[in-house]
Amino acid sequence: MGMWTIPEKAEDHYKFSPEVLDEFINSLAQVIVDRQMSAPAIMALEMAKPISLVSHSVLVIFGPLLDLLFDPVKMEKFQAVIADRVRIEQLMTSIEDFELKKKETKEGVSSEQE
Repeated sequence: MGMWTIPEKAEDHYKFSPEVLDEFINSLAQVIVDRQMSAPAIMALEMAKPISLVSHSVLVIFGPLLDLLFDPVKMEKFQAVIADRVRIEQLMTSIEDFELKKKETKEGVSSEQE
């Protein structure tokens, strides 16, 4: 494995289980949809996917500063997600799924009121 090679199983290098990261991804996706930031978030994630190693490294470098602003445990989970391209894709899929559910719920409410 070379210096610039991303490990195939990124979760082996982190202290969080896949189930914990899945739960974090779902909660993060729900927050993004609730704040109506789905489109910008998906665009940012699409841009970050090819350079996930660099994105992860930037988060690690600025980690001490980000820990002052955000929950350190959540930042570590976010680093674990950003380091793995499969998890980034899972986050984008979760955002899209929550957005569809939100749209279906709004359509259901408006049709029942008529």
